[in-house]
Amino acid sequence: MKKSLVILVVVLVTVITSCWAHAEQTDPMSVPASSSSGLPDGYDPASEEDHSVYTGSGTYNDYGRSVYAGATPIPLDPIDMPTATPKPVISFTYGAVTADKIRLNFEAPVGWYIDSTADDAITLTDPNALDGFNANLTLRLSPVASSYKLADIRTDLKNTLKELGQYNFESWTTTEIASRANTLLKKEGYYAEYRGTYYNGTSIYGRVMMALLDNHQVITLHMVCSDGYFNSSYKAVVNHVRDTLSQQQ
Repeated sequence: MKKSLVILVVVLVTVITSCWAHAEQTDPMSVPASSSSGLPDGYDPASEEDHSVYTGSGTYNDYGRSVYAGATPIPLDPIDMPTATPKPVISFTYGAVTADKIRLNFEAPVGWYIDSTADDAITLTDPNALDGFNANLTLRLSPVASSYKLADIRTDLKNTLKELGQYNFESWTTTEIASRANTLLKKEGYYAEYRGTYYNGTSIYGRVMMALLDNHQVITLHMVCSDGYFNSSYKAVVNHVRDTLSQQQ
């Protein structure tokens, strides 16, 4: 009986001590915030945030897309390339020309210098230089062997273009060689065009046309002018010479 009483007393003391300790514990949610973090009282970290809206530097269209490529404003090619200033159209008055050494008649621009000293060719030169270059047109007749075929003209034209651009040019490009039923004197042949830039910066554009005649001869027409003027002006000269070209009887 005594032993049971002692055990009961010990249990009661333990329960009372536990309840007292719980009553003295502080609720952590009721403790004021401490300034031990080093921030001053009343400091709002959001005050340092920059709420400005930034956009990248440059020029943009209505859809927000940059109209330039890269950091440096370089126009996109070809859409944004500046449109080249068209060359003025030059009109010519034509007059009859007789080339006795090669037995050809045709019409060419009046006032052009005529050089007929060569036995197999005649050259006409525009006295007015455009962009530092005087346009000129040459007609040439060359004898060939009886075995010479139309396909050989293509090879000769390719070699001619290669020789023309072999020296003195910083850049040289040619078109594909094309066939034509009525090239010169209503005979079938080939033609091609080229563009070249001399080391001094002068740019030229030319066309070479070759056709095989019935009398074992090859006729060549070579027109060259300042780049930019061929389609607007000198192509008309080529067409007029070709349309009026005839052989002397």
